[in-house]
Amino acid sequence: MRKGIIGAFILLVVLVGLAGNTHRLLPASNDPCQTDISHIDHVNELPMFHCIGHTEYLVAPGENELRRVARWDHLHSWMDLDWHLQQGFSNEHALKLVALSSQ
Repeated sequence: MRKGIIGAFILLVVLVGLAGNTHRLLPASNDPCQTDISHIDHVNELPMFHCIGHTEYLVAPGENELRRVARWDHLHSWMDLDWHLQQGFSNEHALKLVALSSQ
């Protein structure tokens, strides 16, 4: 009986670990979280369960491409002003996003 409980507990821990790290285990083609502009090149820095129920950004109505980003859902430590400029955001838009999303 005790071996069964310990085995079930170990299985549960392994399953939770797998579920929380899908962004590290799945191929990028099967995991939109890995192709999220704010995660590219930083997937292994994301904490467990980060990609579950996560949205990338709030949409600017009537806009497209980079202008479509009205506000980030959240900022990561690497998403500073230089990162935004490297992604192709204009200086004005980048400053606005960093200021709005930091609040």
